[in-house]
Amino acid sequence: MLEYPLNSSQQKAVDYTDGPLLIVAGAGTGKTTVVTQKISQLIRSKKAKPEEILALTFTDKAAGEMQDRVDELLDLGYIDLQISTFHTFCQKIIEDFGMDIGLPNHFRLLTETDAWLLSRENLDKLNLDYYRPMGNPSSQIHTLLQHFSKCKDELISPGEYLDYAENLKLDTDEASTDEKNRLTEIANAYHAYNNLLLENNSLDFGDLIYYSVKLLTKRIDIKNRLQKRFKYILVDEFQDVNYAQYELVRLLSEKSQLTVVGDDDQSIYAFRGASVSNILRFKEDYPNAQEIVLNENYRSGQKILDTAYKSIQNNNPDRLEIKLNIDKRLKASTPNLKSKVINLHCHALDDEVTLTIQEIAKLKSENPNASWDDFAILVRANTHAEPFIHALESAQIPYEFLASAGLYRQPVVLDCFNFLKLLDNYHEHTGVYRLLKLPHLKFKESDLQKITQSAKKKSISYYEALKRASEFWLSKEGIDTCNKLTNLLHDGMKQSRTEKPTIVLYNFLENSGYLEYLLREEEKGNQIVIRQIYQLKQFLDFIRAYETTIPDSSAQRFVEHYNHILESGDKGKLFQPQDTPDSVNILTVHASKGLEFKYVFIINLVEERFPTRRRSQGIEIPLDLVREQLPEGDFHYQEERRLFYVAVTRAKERLYLVSSEDYGGTRKKKMSRFLTELEYGNEGKSPHPAKGGLGGVNSAMIKPPSISPLGSGKGMAFTPPKAFSFSQIRSYQKCPYQYKLMHILKIPSKGSASFSFGSTMHNTLQAFYEKVKDLNSAQQGSLFDLPQTNPDTTKTESKNSLIKVPSLEELYEMYDSAWIPDWFKTKKQREEYYQKGKEIFKLFFQSQGEVGWTIPVTLEGWFKIKVGDYLVHGRIDRIDQHPDGSLEIIDYKTGKSKEKLTAEDKEQLLIYQIAAETLPEYRNIGPVGKLTFFYLNDNLQSSFVGNDKGMEKLKEKLIGTIKKIHEGSFIATPNQMVCKYCDFRDICEYRES
Repeated sequence: MLEYPLNSSQQKAVDYTDGPLLIVAGAGTGKTTVVTQKISQLIRSKKAKPEEILALTFTDKAAGEMQDRVDELLDLGYIDLQISTFHTFCQKIIEDFGMDIGLPNHFRLLTETDAWLLSRENLDKLNLDYYRPMGNPSSQIHTLLQHFSKCKDELISPGEYLDYAENLKLDTDEASTDEKNRLTEIANAYHAYNNLLLENNSLDFGDLIYYSVKLLTKRIDIKNRLQKRFKYILVDEFQDVNYAQYELVRLLSEKSQLTVVGDDDQSIYAFRGASVSNILRFKEDYPNAQEIVLNENYRSGQKILDTAYKSIQNNNPDRLEIKLNIDKRLKASTPNLKSKVINLHCHALDDEVTLTIQEIAKLKSENPNASWDDFAILVRANTHAEPFIHALESAQIPYEFLASAGLYRQPVVLDCFNFLKLLDNYHEHTGVYRLLKLPHLKFKESDLQKITQSAKKKSISYYEALKRASEFWLSKEGIDTCNKLTNLLHDGMKQSRTEKPTIVLYNFLENSGYLEYLLREEEKGNQIVIRQIYQLKQFLDFIRAYETTIPDSSAQRFVEHYNHILESGDKGKLFQPQDTPDSVNILTVHASKGLEFKYVFIINLVEERFPTRRRSQGIEIPLDLVREQLPEGDFHYQEERRLFYVAVTRAKERLYLVSSEDYGGTRKKKMSRFLTELEYGNEGKSPHPAKGGLGGVNSAMIKPPSISPLGSGKGMAFTPPKAFSFSQIRSYQKCPYQYKLMHILKIPSKGSASFSFGSTMHNTLQAFYEKVKDLNSAQQGSLFDLPQTNPDTTKTESKNSLIKVPSLEELYEMYDSAWIPDWFKTKKQREEYYQKGKEIFKLFFQSQGEVGWTIPVTLEGWFKIKVGDYLVHGRIDRIDQHPDGSLEIIDYKTGKSKEKLTAEDKEQLLIYQIAAETLPEYRNIGPVGKLTFFYLNDNLQSSFVGNDKGMEKLKEKLIGTIKKIHEGSFIATPNQMVCKYCDFRDICEYRES
């Protein structure tokens, strides 16, 4: 268990449990430490069980970091600790209780792009006139959807909006009549849009919180259940909560201990700058709340902190420091830490770029302990990064551009999409040209010219030219490549008639040699290719998500869908890999929040770049409907100044404020007001960069990035995961290189008939026993229903007459709904597996009826436990309780049955036994009496129970394996049996046949 030393204010915040608490936590003052220590102390002091604590934050990344910190602090583990984003938490509420207010119990959650596509397809139902331009009818959809989203954030219902529009007092002039018509059209479109969502069993992100608040307001019994469940509620980044989120927290915490943590100076998402309003409302709603200010900064030198404070004071009086009369000046915890703030003001953008790169190289050479990861270039917009990227490439300095969007423009994604596009339109020139340029094919430029020129001369498509390549005097290698591509296209066309897009695409990537090429380049340490591997996985995940919503999806339908997405303006979200090489970080100020770097360069500090030009807010909500308390000052420049404050407080030792006079155009740029407020002026213009441009960067200043070994000693940097599943551990034990491909690089793998069938059988039994619990009033364990801690309440009778179960016909219906038709080699094989499944369930149903049905204690029970210093997590298929109170842990298997189990066979269930005997949530139900593998194929069960010696031996083995993973050794250990069943056998260069 790790402990973090706390200062007096932090300790006071952790210890306080006598009522509502407001923590005003400045940048770098350890707010995450305080929140996680508070959660840990509540559990260890037994003031609350893990399932009685709810912690809410805004991003998955923040929730994950908080979860990891808590895991480090807890000794045992837990089965249910709610640390999540607002949206994730509310999604669970709606899934469990949405039917109580008429919502679908199974709904599709739409992204902004999904909502745009749905609205575009049903534009007529929105009845638009004012907001439907004739030339481009769908051009205002995004604007309207953003407006509807904000209405939901403000808990404004369509009826309330319509009442406002219809009762609006108007002057008699024509302009006022137009305004009333405009607002009435918006209100009706808002109503029509919400109906459209419900008709399609869909909700958008705004709905999750909007309907959760509605549910808690209308269904008092459900609100009481949740209030009883969560004794302690903690909310992070409270300054950014909107009105709906505030109301959600208020309703949930009426009987709970509520702690909120916020800093108005770091609010960069609040509506129209209303960053203070929620905290002031909190003070009004909880007048006796304790107030603690954290202002001891553990990140930056005092010079940097003073610069940030001087800047943010220009947002007065719309700051908590003024409103609450508190001291928010940050104080460095290490006064001796030397820090500098330097203004580089240049003549032109080229000089700004060159000076920045030269300074980075100089700092690196002068500080031998510094890594490239210590440097960050912060940009206000992604487009501002391009000249700095090009300069770093020219200087051969490694960098990582952490853009938040742009997946659909990445080369590997363009390669994949163009292949799929050709399957329906193979005469399309650009798609064929793209395939010929695939990096691993190494198609000669001379051959490429012969193909394109011959196609033009003979007026044929590039595809026809591929087929006739031998006529055009190509090299032998060129002809072979053309034949290979032609065959790949023909195979893809054939497969696309019956298979889903992911299967078609994966077969192309494997058979063309693309995946094998990616692996080879990764082994060489090619960082560009490592990023492409992650991008490829994201794109395949994106296609899979599409396939789940379109049961009869095909390559042709996906291409059409994808083109609509591009039309919507969506560039694709990029999820950055955690393990990146040692490199200079380029990222937006928004993305930098929560991060820290030794050396920070904030670039382009001129008016209209940072701060940005004031932009239209789209369709404004009438102020009479707005529930937020809006600021007195200019909200646009206040928010930009808060962004500047966030950027400044990322720096630990040295901060560079960089600007230029000339960014192109006819007029010189004015220095940013944020610099003039700090009393920097043009008279401080920096000298020109060293002669020779980037030649001023001495090669001796640059050292290649250090790379942690993976397998051959090359490849990407590696950070071990915080927790391990049994499948991860077993994968490493079989072959460390397999583990690397599957769990570190996350190389896409093809499925198999047995995997699809096994998943189908598991999902069917899950649905069946959920129904059993429901029929017998033992509700499915969910977010709000944990296993009973009183053994007497969970015992079940074995007599059939006392337990209601679905019929065999209903079981078949569940099987049909769960059926996964993917990765079967032939149609015949698919049909054989399907019939086999029905036979298995018929035998299962009959045999269980003879021995007596049971009502499971838990299904898919999740756990996380400590094994040594490491975390192991998993899900248990099913736990039953026998009349004597003992528990039987059951795991379904669809493979070949085993009457005699080896020690290795038993390990999975022994981990489950360790979890059930370690965690009080399971231990209090009853002792573990039996561990059972249920072999569905033969309807056979093989049971045993572990002893202390066996479980200790397993723990030692788990610890040893995880230690090896942490050491970063991933040398392949091929053998025929492992390689035969490995998902990567066809692309692995180490495989044994």
